[in-house]
Amino acid sequence: MAHITAPPNADMGWWLPVYEHILRDFGFERDADERAARLLCTLISEANNRAPIEKLKELIEKRRTLVCGKAARLASDLKRAKERRMLDGSVLIAADGATSVLLSLKMVPHIIVSDLDGNMCDIIAANRMGSLVVVHAHGDNIPLLREYVPRLKNVIPTTQSIPFDEVYNFGGFTDGDRCVFLAGAFGASKVVLLGFDFYDASKGPLKRKKLMWARRLILGFEGAQLEMLK
Repeated sequence: MAHITAPPNADMGWWLPVYEHILRDFGFERDADERAARLLCTLISEANNRAPIEKLKELIEKRRTLVCGKAARLASDLKRAKERRMLDGSVLIAADGATSVLLSLKMVPHIIVSDLDGNMCDIIAANRMGSLVVVHAHGDNIPLLREYVPRLKNVIPTTQSIPFDEVYNFGGFTDGDRCVFLAGAFGASKVVLLGFDFYDASKGPLKRKKLMWARRLILGFEGAQLEMLK
């Protein structure tokens, strides 16, 4: 098993000011995020379903990583990537609801990054087929954590506040940009974005605001070579 020589958490000196800005912008409560993270840690301990963090390094390090967002273009992006043989030897990371699109195309993501508000039947199915699930705790998903964490296996917990024990913070705010920061934290050689649409007019105001934050964070990403599938 690969050895993690240092904690893979984000640089808190950089991340905390960004996180505090997000809290102010959305009116979120840091205390609620931290309560959720402690609950997630407890639930994983009780279920004994924690995956070793080294599994992420084994999957990602020095490999091309395809990060799949939930935009309507994902299916066509995946078909295009398959035609170009980009799937061969690549790591597939699904942002939450992107899992359903992958399964519909007979693809199982290696890793799912989720705050558990996607199609949980599909996420659980993919998890049973081998997907690691990086579960994110925040103040608004405490009921979902209670319901679904005990039903998963191979779970790695994350928080957007200060990491503690074996609850990590790789950086990022939405499921999509957290996938990107995760890939960077574990040494991906290249990160390719599929199914990303930062200007999706079909979304409501809150979701569009989150997409603008995702865009802003991804534009500032420096962890690996980054490109969007064209």
